[in-house]
Amino acid sequence: MILKWPGGKKWLYKKYNSLIPSSYNNYIEPFFGGGSVFFNLAPEKGIISDINPRLINLYCMLRDEPKKLFCETSKLIEKHSEDQYYKIRKKFNQSEENSSIYFLYLNRTCFNGVYRENQKGEFNVPIGKRKSNFFPFELNDFYKASINLKKTKILCCDYSHALKEVEKNDFIYVDPPYIKYEKNYDAFRKYNKDVFSRKDLEDLALELNRLKNKCKILVSNFDLPFVKELFKDWSYTEIDQRTYISGTAKGRKLVKEALIFNY
Repeated sequence: MILKWPGGKKWLYKKYNSLIPSSYNNYIEPFFGGGSVFFNLAPEKGIISDINPRLINLYCMLRDEPKKLFCETSKLIEKHSEDQYYKIRKKFNQSEENSSIYFLYLNRTCFNGVYRENQKGEFNVPIGKRKSNFFPFELNDFYKASINLKKTKILCCDYSHALKEVEKNDFIYVDPPYIKYEKNYDAFRKYNKDVFSRKDLEDLALELNRLKNKCKILVSNFDLPFVKELFKDWSYTEIDQRTYISGTAKGRKLVKEALIFNY
């Protein structure tokens, strides 16, 4: 996993590996983000997708040109400064040239790895506070990720289009942007110009319920009565998970999450 990503699921693979099916046809992940589960699982074949074209372009470059992505990003990391950060951010928003290299550099050096766009579709996250260890990788890490991605179909599309690719006995891992948790805490849902809403989650749940007799499906979300109602006939594991998006220790709190599955 070469990206920092708010809401990343590294903990899921480490703590709840037993919930991941041992056998299936294709691995499908329609809200890919940082891809922590995928890169840890390293499936033999699958389909990954995300609605963010910049993110998908990054994974295509990681698949096709891992050495160039590693070396060029490393050069920027070595010269990292506040002045360089904002110059690169401006270039990233103005041109597609070197966009994947700039994406990775900005992700590793911005505030908490947050990806956020304004109404113009411009990445607008400020520089992070950390002074070192921005890029704890070796070239071989990129080669390994490239091998995994070469066995995978990569799509840039809405989840509904990705789920049309599903075949019988596939395993679908679904980690959508979370809906509002409580009055004083809202999950980070604005990865692009649009915000993932309660209605979006309802529509997603309808599609997953349609597929539940065809595939093995694992969903992660907040542990809320509304979420339980959408998946009322599914298995439901409640967990406590600490959030890390906030810039202060006070803002990093335990929240109730759920792993929901049909097998």
